[in-house]
Amino acid sequence: MKLPVVHLCGDFVVRRNWKLELRRLEQHELVYFPIGTGTTYHIAGKVYTLDKPCWVITRAGALHGYQFSETSATRHQFIHFTLEDCFELALLTADGPDVIPIRDGGFQEQMLRHLIEVSYTGKDSSRSGFLLAALLNELSQLGFAAKQKETVAGSSYSPIVGKALAYIRRHLVEPISVVEIASHCELSQEHLSRLFAREVGIPLRQMIIQLRLERAAYHLRHSTLSINEIASQCGYSENHYFSRTFAAYFGISASVYRGKYAAPAERHVVYEQHIDAKYPINTYIYVNP
Repeated sequence: MKLPVVHLCGDFVVRRNWKLELRRLEQHELVYFPIGTGTTYHIAGKVYTLDKPCWVITRAGALHGYQFSETSATRHQFIHFTLEDCFELALLTADGPDVIPIRDGGFQEQMLRHLIEVSYTGKDSSRSGFLLAALLNELSQLGFAAKQKETVAGSSYSPIVGKALAYIRRHLVEPISVVEIASHCELSQEHLSRLFAREVGIPLRQMIIQLRLERAAYHLRHSTLSINEIASQCGYSENHYFSRTFAAYFGISASVYRGKYAAPAERHVVYEQHIDAKYPINTYIYVNP
């Protein structure tokens, strides 16, 4: 049985605002982003904003590049690999997905980390190949399901509610009204409000506030932006209103929240996360050079 051949893998945290210029690889590349930081992926004239956990598939020879998050360091794990002609995989065909958004890493994330660990500790190319073959097949199932959905794969919401949530997330920095969301979903304001409250359990307006505050909390933990800048990026034009709303939601002020939950390493420009892994971080691991 011919297996995928792993050539290079690693687990890196890159500094904010770093740009990987457009390039072509002779090998396929699989990248996993465990956190959506707003990094943009450019390929074949298309631009994807990676604002949620996701897998990115770059086929050999494709011109592509990354503009990493402007506000925080970005962790990502990757594998460069080749396939024998006899190993057919729908994921890598021309009509396969470029990006597979997910709710969380699940066991596929664990498979990837185990593959990197095996590649580092054992240099066992055949074992790495078996693990990669299994991972690619699992992602193939996720990928083609994701192409038919606007929301995260595995969402428990109806397509209409999912569409409304996706619209809110894309426009958090802007003023958002229920009327605009209803127009985007091609429903009346009353119909959408009833449907949303029934499925999600809270009104649309409350969800907008909740998502803005959760994004603000993420920036407080992972970025070096000032609190005023974070407020602006989360759709708040008045800093005092943001401060009152944040304190009411989390029970503490934004500055206290940052001091309590932001790890010291995250104040630096390059490496912003403490990572517990059984292999070295920011190190290229060569398996079959």
